[in-house]
Amino acid sequence: MKANMMMMGKTSNDHHQNNNSKKKKNKKKQKKMRATTTPGLRPGSHTDAILSLSWNTNHRQVLASGSADGTVKLWDVTKAMTPSANAATFSHHKDKVAAVEWHPTEGTLLATGSYDRTIALVDARDSNSCKTIKGALSADLEALVWDPHSSHYLTAASEDGVISCWDVRTLGQSSNSKPVWSFVAEEYGGVTDLTYNPMVPGMLASCAINKTVTLWDTYQQQQQPMACGNKEMNVGRLYALQFYPSSPWLMGCGGGGGQLAIWDMTREAAIQNRFGSRVDGGVVGDDITTGKEGVTEDATTTPSGEGDFEAMMAANDAAMDKARQTAAVTNTTDASNNQAKKKKGKKKKKGAHKRGR
Repeated sequence: MKANMMMMGKTSNDHHQNNNSKKKKNKKKQKKMRATTTPGLRPGSHTDAILSLSWNTNHRQVLASGSADGTVKLWDVTKAMTPSANAATFSHHKDKVAAVEWHPTEGTLLATGSYDRTIALVDARDSNSCKTIKGALSADLEALVWDPHSSHYLTAASEDGVISCWDVRTLGQSSNSKPVWSFVAEEYGGVTDLTYNPMVPGMLASCAINKTVTLWDTYQQQQQPMACGNKEMNVGRLYALQFYPSSPWLMGCGGGGGQLAIWDMTREAAIQNRFGSRVDGGVVGDDITTGKEGVTEDATTTPSGEGDFEAMMAANDAAMDKARQTAAVTNTTDASNNQAKKKKGKKKKKGAHKRGR
């Protein structure tokens, strides 16, 4: 009897252990399933966080994305609700893809940068066509930008404070190409973003966790850039910055303080003296909006011929105000008409009631 009870105890224990092992196997299977498909996502979606995006300025329906899953994907937004929205997938990086940037004029050329410390150029027409700059970075990538005025130059910033620039015309199929220039922008690291001024050739700006923005002159491309101004923006550690597209002297940036800061360089004499004569499509003379000396552009148009953003916004506001006024008048008219109809209805009812008597 004791032997039988012991056997039964062993059997129940074995059964319990088997159940536990099955549960563990099921959990592992579920994790694998999550790694390949996430509920609610369309086929072809990334399987981890998206870290970077870039719109193609030549083919406006195409959006590129870089992900922590190590892949780069191209999307046709005109097919967003169809299975063919994911036009292509590239897996040339071995770690998280921190940056993707379409070339400003070549609609099929995409630059990508990764935490595997490589930078690559991809031809969107051919998934097998990829030129990689091996050992391009000495630390994790933070930013990747094309020079809009010399579009064969690609510039990158890494976490250790180094900014480097490559001439993409010299890259082979797989190259250890040396940069045109490379220098330490921040001795203690922490460069977080880069941006070129779209209206001033050779004007590069960087921001860092030391709370400052620094301006660099890259006009002499074969020489190391020269620092020509910096400013503490008082919004905490800086993580992003961008020049205003319709004015050469405005820059916005944001940081850990949860606020945005604008740097107006119109009155910065040193900056005006160095960069003033280079403004794209501008004229040297009195500022037409402030009356101050400096470099300015036409107040209503941009170099591309498109309407100025502020003018467009003002026109939109005026149109919306007019629409509101029209709607208000219409509503008032409708309300008065309804009241008149109600009065007529009441009179008819009273007349009918009298006739019934």
